[in-house]
Amino acid sequence: MLKLTDGRPYSFLLESVEGGAVRGRYSIIGTKPDLVWRCHGKQAEINRRCRIDRLDFQPEKLPTLESLRSLLAETRIDVPDELPPMAAGLFGFLAYDMIRLVEPVPETNPDRIGLPDAVFLRPTLIAIFDNIKDIVTIVTPVYPEAGLDADRAYDLALERLADAVADMARGIGPAQPAHAGPPPEAVSNMTREGYHRMVERAKAYILAGDIFQV
Repeated sequence: MLKLTDGRPYSFLLESVEGGAVRGRYSIIGTKPDLVWRCHGKQAEINRRCRIDRLDFQPEKLPTLESLRSLLAETRIDVPDELPPMAAGLFGFLAYDMIRLVEPVPETNPDRIGLPDAVFLRPTLIAIFDNIKDIVTIVTPVYPEAGLDADRAYDLALERLADAVADMARGIGPAQPAHAGPPPEAVSNMTREGYHRMVERAKAYILAGDIFQV
């Protein structure tokens, strides 16, 4: 199934897990998104040209959560009963920092890596492996797009489906040899004393009943 991604950006693999430890029924690969949404705090932005320009993000006028709700409504699609439930939709993550849009949580930790607080993409090609039935279902959802009529959108979906079937059928080249060399030196991003202080502070929060997991 990984052949479908062919190193394309904005591709992903998700494994379903039940009970936090047992592997679930489905493995999902998504690729070729028609849009990518992300946010940094109160500013959301969207790239509807990600297939052409990965960096063409435009700011959203709506507040972050309203922008995401609007995109969810735009993405809603009726999935036939015979298909797995994850056959269409948005896929991504919400980081812990999103809580600050809902609750007054202080922001005392500096942002040193500049990652978005949330990222969601809408794949137009999804492959779902059913571990029980031992079959792969390939889905090419179609969403309304300005300047693209229904017939053309349908034809493009058929092309994506045909390309996916061809990708699944082709062989895999030989594995590249692993880089032979000394392993990189591990460097901590904090001192031993600083780490101990963090542990003691977390233990105090637990005893106070403020948190139950770190």
